[in-house]
Formats: sequence, C-alpha cells, structure tokens
Amino acid sequence: MSTISLYTLPIELIHHIISNLDIQTTLSSFRNVCKRFYTIVNGYNNYVVDLSSISKIDFHYIFRMIPIENIISLTLSDGDMTPGQINLFMSLFNINQFVRLRSLTLIQIEKFDFNRFIQQMNTNSLNSLSTNIRKTDSITRNIEIIPFLSNHALVNLRKLDISMWSYDINNIIWPHQCTIQYLTIGHYVTFKQICKILSQLLNLRTLIIRNCILDVTDEPKMILSHIEKNTNLTSLTVKDSHLQMNQLELLLPLTPSLINLQLIGTVSSSDTILDGSRWEHFIQTKLPLLQSFVFFLRSKTEKNLNSTNIESLINNFRTMFWLKEKSWFVTCNYIDKTRTLRLYTIPICDTYLTYESNSDKIVSTTSNDTENETVIMNNVHEIEINLTQTMKTIKTQQITTRTRRLFCHLTALTLIIDEEWPFESNEFLLNLIDLSHLTTLELSVDFAHSSISDTIDNIGYLLKQTNNVHTLILSSHDSTTSIIERICSIIPHYVRHLDLFDIDLDDIKILLERLKHLFSVSFTFSIEMPFSPTEIIEWLSKIRNFTYLDDKRSLSLWLGQIH
Repeated sequence: MSTISLYTLPIELIHHIISNLDIQTTLSSFRNVCKRFYTIVNGYNNYVVDLSSISKIDFHYIFRMIPIENIISLTLSDGDMTPGQINLFMSLFNINQFVRLRSLTLIQIEKFDFNRFIQQMNTNSLNSLSTNIRKTDSITRNIEIIPFLSNHALVNLRKLDISMWSYDINNIIWPHQCTIQYLTIGHYVTFKQICKILSQLLNLRTLIIRNCILDVTDEPKMILSHIEKNTNLTSLTVKDSHLQMNQLELLLPLTPSLINLQLIGTVSSSDTILDGSRWEHFIQTKLPLLQSFVFFLRSKTEKNLNSTNIESLINNFRTMFWLKEKSWFVTCNYIDKTRTLRLYTIPICDTYLTYESNSDKIVSTTSNDTENETVIMNNVHEIEINLTQTMKTIKTQQITTRTRRLFCHLTALTLIIDEEWPFESNEFLLNLIDLSHLTTLELSVDFAHSSISDTIDNIGYLLKQTNNVHTLILSSHDSTTSIIERICSIIPHYVRHLDLFDIDLDDIKILLERLKHLFSVSFTFSIEMPFSPTEIIEWLSKIRNFTYLDDKRSLSLWLGQIH
C-alpha cells in the first residue's frame, strides 16, 4: 500500500488547505513545514486576509510577505482590537493597488476614511462589500458618503452589508438593474426605505435587517399601492429590532416567495405577534412557500403571569399546522422576578442569551423532546449571567447533578458579580459551560468589598480554565486603583486584548509596562477622561510603536514593537 507524503499531495489539495487557514498560520507555520509548501505558499494568489484582530507587528509582516495583487479578500478594522489600523493602512497603500480584490470589509471606519476608500478603489473585480460606519459626532455627521457609494461601488456587487443610519441610507441611489443578491442593512430603517429596496433590487435573494425599528408612520398604505411584489426574495431576517405584527403584515406580503423567515427582537406583551393562530392564518394565506420560520421574541409584561397564562399562549402553537404540517416547535418561558416573557422556536435561533436558572422560570413547550437541552442551545454563542443572583437561587445539589453541559459552543461570556465572588460559582460554571471555545470574557465585578483578594484569585482561576480567551474586559463598580499590580499578575500570556474601565494615569503606565505581550488595550471611563490622552501618548511614544483612537470617554491603543 502506497504512503501519501507531503511531497505527493496534489497542489489543489494544498491550495484547499491554505484557503481554510488563517493568514498567520499559513505564513508562520504551514509555509515552513517543507520546501514544497514554502514554494507553494509563496506562489499562492488567493489570499483571504483578515486583519481585525491581528497584532501590529504581524500587520507589517503580512504585507512584507504577500504581494498585494495576490489578495482577493481584505478585512480592515478600527475596532478596539486594532485602533488606528485603517489610517495606517491608507498611509502605506492605495486601495486601487489591490487589483484582484473581490471582497472588502471595513469595520468601525470613519465616514471621511470610507469616502477615501470608495473614491480610490477599483471596483471592477469587487463583488462583496461590508462596512460598519463608526458612530459620528456632529462634525462628521454632515459628510456625505452615499453618492460615492451609489455611483462607484454598487455597480458589480453581489453582496452588500452596510451599517449606516437612516439619513445615509436614504441617499443611496441603487443602480439600474442592480446586481445585489445578498443585502444586510441597519441601523435605523424606515418602512419606506425597505419598500424602496424591495422594489428596486429585483435580483435580491436574501435580506437581513438589523438593529432597526420598522417605522410605519410614513403612510404605509399609500406606499404599498405603488410597490410591486418582490418575487425573487427567498430569505428575510429581521433581528435585534422592535417588532409589531401590524408592521409585518404590511411588509411580508411584498415578499410572497419567502422560503426562510427569521425574527429576533423585542415585542409588546399585548401584541398579536405572540399569537400562534394569527401567524398560522397569515402564513397560509400570504406566505404559501415558507419552509423555515424561526423566531426569538422577548417581552416585558405589565403584570405577573402564571402557568395558566403561559399554557394559554403556547396552546395556539399546538395545532396540526405547527406540529405536523410544518414541524415547527415552540417554547415559552416566563421569569417572574423580571417579568420577562420569551417565546421562541427550538433550537433557539438567537446567538445571544441572558441566562436564567430553571428554578426562576415557568416553562411550556410544544416539543416532546425536552431532555436534550444542549441541542436547543446549539446556536447560542454569547451569554450573560448575573452570577450573584443565579447562585442565590441554586441549591448545592443542583450544581453537580447536571450530566452534560448546557452551552457547548460559547465564544463570549459576560459575568456580573454584584458582591463577593459567590461560593461554588466556579464549579457551577464548569458544569454549565464548555469553556474551551471561549474567546471573549467580560467580568463586571465589585472591588470595593473586603474580600477583594478572593475576587482576584477567582478571576485568576477562571482565566486558567479558559485558555483560548484572547479578549478580557474588566469593569468594576469601584476604581481598580491600588490593585493594578494584582490584576496584572493574573493576566495570562494568551490574553491579547485588554479592556479596563475607570483606571487612573499611573495605573495605565504600570499596566503597559507589565503586560508587554498585549496586542491592544482600551480604557473606558464613566465620565470624561480624567487626564489628557496626550499624556499617555507622549509617554508611550518614547518606549513603543503604536497607533490609537480616542474620544472624551475612551482611549484605545494598538501596540507595536518596543523601542
């Protein structure tokens, strides 16, 4: 039997391997496996380069190693992990040099910088554009960006993801016979703007509307009388939004060919959007092709509900239409202490969840498979837990009796500790969550009480269980002054980005001197910054290369080589 070696692998397979590796692994590890791989990597010309969480040192290394004409996908970011990256990039390159670029993603970019990108770039090969405009002040708000976007960049696009405000979106002039098939849009979108999109983007197949309120105050019936139905749209998602049934009953008939519908957001407890029989009739008459309908709806109730109320609500989802014809199963739970109602299809479609222990909930479901909670939570990647409140409601035997972890795919975890670090809470977390996939950990803790040493020890213990965490966010009810040395001592080497709240100037200097392995660091303040950013910038310039972004309440640093 012949043995396959690295020297005999088909080049197509090696190219496939490279396409599934991140750029740092390709250049620093895979490339050095053997001479053949070294040669193939050097000649590879379909690089996908994501710089949104990279070190500043690696940023320069990558562009030294890869000819820019070999890059087909590029992600740049001015987010907290790489502040100032976009201006640095523009000082080194002109985007029109990237002649084979097919996909461009710009995260947290200023309007002015976005303007420069759009004006300079060659869009002949570009088929995907994603941009998230940084929240602007009153000065930059009046800068117009859309004319450049409309006239230049939309012509050949197949996929567009734009996070802009309504006054910007309103100025988009969609090209005649627009080629866009996948559109994601937010933050605030009016009903009229959605209707315009549906009527003009006739090739649109997938529409995602996020962080928005479907405003129907602009005479919707008059608008509808002039709008043709979009018969090509097959997938619609409205997420992180406030939803009302009357709005959806106006919007959805414009998309009669829908196959997939997803709704995630807040609703009024009295809204008929919670009525299964109302949905059943609407889908049968207006959306006959619908195959997948998933939702996660949250509501605050005006009065406390009981199990009878919950059963009455869920019974409308127990008809033959829901259970047999569609096999769409629904769960409703109610948290009495917060008067929070959650109605959702299973498995849960929302990636974010606020955790509540079962002892706090009234639960009813249409599914017979109530045992496999883990499957229900498969899509949840981020949760928030008030650890202080949760541990007060859990009995000791409940901590260790769980046979399998509930959350197996978490990448982000937020813990709120209002007082001392709760007893047995670490064991509870280890039984509840598979921590091995966690990349972001946020801790809101109290450093003002007498057991501060115990709190720091518990944070250190938790960090040892989460060795894939690269981002640590640490906020406190009280200043971290006088304990910064202890905090520095528990930050492991694999944490690359650190975010701290309300820290004084001297402690910032201590932190930057102690934690030299950090790629980036952000400081956020409850009120205006108590010192001038210039003080830190001038001091740090003497010892280290870096870029930064700042405003009245924050300072973010992207750290480079030490002098």
